[in-house]
Amino acid sequence: MHRCLQIQELLSIIFNHVRARRTLARLARTCKTFQCPALDILWRIQDTLLALLKCLPRDAWVIQDGTFTIRRNLTASDFERIQFYRNRIRNFGRDYSQWDPMDIEDQVLSIIWSRKPFPGPLLPNVSEVDLEGNYFDGLAIQPRLIIGPQIRSIRLRTLSDSLSWVNVTAMLRKAAPLDLSSFSLLGYATTLSWSESESLELLSTLHGVGTLSIMGTFLTTCAISLIATFPALEDLRLSVTETEMENYAPLDNNFPAITNLEISSETIDACNLMLLKIQSRTFRSLTVTRIANNYWDEGSLFMVLHGCNSAASLETLNVCEGPWYLSTSEELFSEDPPAFKVDARILEHLDSFEHLSELQIHPCSNDLDDNDLMKLAQSLPRLRSLDFWSQNNGSRCTFTGMQHLIRFCPKLERLTLCVDARQIPIFATQPDGEYPLGLHLTTLTFCQSPVLTAGAVASYLTMLLLVLTDFRTINGPLERGSEEEREVIGYRKIWWKVAELLGPLTKY
Repeated sequence: MHRCLQIQELLSIIFNHVRARRTLARLARTCKTFQCPALDILWRIQDTLLALLKCLPRDAWVIQDGTFTIRRNLTASDFERIQFYRNRIRNFGRDYSQWDPMDIEDQVLSIIWSRKPFPGPLLPNVSEVDLEGNYFDGLAIQPRLIIGPQIRSIRLRTLSDSLSWVNVTAMLRKAAPLDLSSFSLLGYATTLSWSESESLELLSTLHGVGTLSIMGTFLTTCAISLIATFPALEDLRLSVTETEMENYAPLDNNFPAITNLEISSETIDACNLMLLKIQSRTFRSLTVTRIANNYWDEGSLFMVLHGCNSAASLETLNVCEGPWYLSTSEELFSEDPPAFKVDARILEHLDSFEHLSELQIHPCSNDLDDNDLMKLAQSLPRLRSLDFWSQNNGSRCTFTGMQHLIRFCPKLERLTLCVDARQIPIFATQPDGEYPLGLHLTTLTFCQSPVLTAGAVASYLTMLLLVLTDFRTINGPLERGSEEEREVIGYRKIWWKVAELLGPLTKY
């Protein structure tokens, strides 16, 4: 064997590129040199304890009706194979894209906890976990088996409106909270309830985190005030109400390290109030998420960011729809939510956003014309990604507006825009007698853009966009309904032909 293949670090790098678990298992059985690096990667990520529990002697367990059960008393020697593998597991969490129907009998984890011949958790080296909130109920055995002194990142998901906050807090206090760098809580219930004392008790254990995400419950003024003192907090996601933000009185140097902020709320005023009171000049990324079916004045957001001097440092700005299950509105699904309105008001302060490279307003009702797009492009020359995704097939923008974006935003890589593609700019109208070239534009999405001639559009795009690799437009079934739907179906067929003509270098 070549000496290079005897270097464990080099083998780990090579084996990291092996995707098939069967191949990793075969590599582990090839020779002793390959065994450890292959097994480390094979066991590094686990979404259940089943694989490890099956390392118990075969006569110690049985699977009945899809449920793993212990069938005899366990001794210290039964854990030999478990001890060989358990230290290799570094990331534990459910893979929600794949559902394993096999379950573990309730008493199994209690048996493992009481019979294991070593102190502390079953998985002592886990640094990242993704757990369901109900695991913390009662004895909280599963979290105690999994969370240990090496934990750095915890993600909790809960489907109910309650969670055993005292157990979560106790677990965090025991698991070296000073080293915890990330904590995320995602609630899928309409209201995830906790008292203010419970929230403050939990948050007090997270003082050193760099990433904090609490979605599914609205934070109180006191909770926000406590979070504002976290010295290392750079990435924050939270849900706020207008009432709590009105009562929030920021202290000096609040949120000292914040660079990425995501605010979810039912009203734009709550988001604006938080931005005004934070007055941060360290923002790099801001996401504002609407979680209710009501109208938002997006122009006020741009005005507030300009007024509180946060615009100059922003590199990414997203305005989007969020998960509606976080809302408390009783009329949540009564009608389709209004699209975010994009009009000339957002252009008034764009000059302040001198470092902005990504802008997304999704979904939107775009009321800009070609001249407005030129002003936008001239104000944001660093733009790399622009997403004005629209469900409507009407637009005041044409290919001329798209050319303004290409000309004045030379680094533009991704563009989502509804344009009226029924007329192509002629050569005589081009400044300096040349069409602008999109030298970096690789991804183009035209939403439900009206179009007439596939061949002419394909030739035009081929000439302008030299590196286009990802072309997208209208999606959906060819179902006939209203006159407008029949019109959209006609556009869709033409765009499919455009994609076909653009050739194999693009994907559609």
